[in-house]
Amino acid sequence: MRTIRMLDEARDEFDAILDYVLDKHGILTEKKVYDDILQRILLLSTMPELGTLDTNLHYQNKPVRILHSKHTRIIYTIRDTEIVIVMLWNNQQDDRKLNEILKKR
Repeated sequence: MRTIRMLDEARDEFDAILDYVLDKHGILTEKKVYDDILQRILLLSTMPELGTLDTNLHYQNKPVRILHSKHTRIIYTIRDTEIVIVMLWNNQQDDRKLNEILKKR
């Protein structure tokens, strides 16, 4: 079992997603989104290769994996002893910006 580490930027993105959902859809939907994303992240500790390898996107010169939830992509890398959550990407965002942001992390 690997530990899960989330970059500060990914935490900020998680918070922003939850704030947006809370504002637009209310607390019940916000809780569902929170639970969905958190459950998927926790699954990675025991099934790290659950996400799809994306050779077009890189973090620290290494391809990332992407695990999809209903409205969000969890972008992560697998290390020897840990899973690093690099980014949470809202599926409604412009994908052309995704690689630019990853290069800055």
